[in-house]
Amino acid sequence: MNRHQIFRETIVQTASLLFIVLFAYAGLTKLLEGHMFYDNIRNSPILGGKAMASLASWVIPLSELAVSLLLIWKKTRLMALYGAAVLMLLFTGYTVAIVFFAPYRPCSCGGIISLLSWEQHLVLNAILLLLALLAIWFSRKHKGIPWKKARQDP
Repeated sequence: MNRHQIFRETIVQTASLLFIVLFAYAGLTKLLEGHMFYDNIRNSPILGGKAMASLASWVIPLSELAVSLLLIWKKTRLMALYGAAVLMLLFTGYTVAIVFFAPYRPCSCGGIISLLSWEQHLVLNAILLLLALLAIWFSRKHKGIPWKKARQDP
């Protein structure tokens, strides 16, 4: 393997490990403290409501755990990185909605994330989203740069 391949593989493995820890911790915490997560969603100025809270309080943590498990195996890693990117896109979108459009800002994050302001949380989510996209890019087997066609001399 050349340096470029080693670099790409290191980024993919590091991102995968980070997302495994992040999503396993977040998913387990949300399930173990389910009533708190449900109440936070129900009282959210963006997602509020019993139906959304009932659905999201199960779908989100189970999705996080599924992605963290799928990231473990190389065969399912690319699919899981797509899942991580989707989750991070949803979380980033929610954070944007809270920061820019919500009438008030709820306190709904646990763990170390609770130490961040909503603006800092938005930056963190955006960085994690970009990391997921970079890991997807580096995971795929590219045959050259897709937007550049091979030059054909007459």
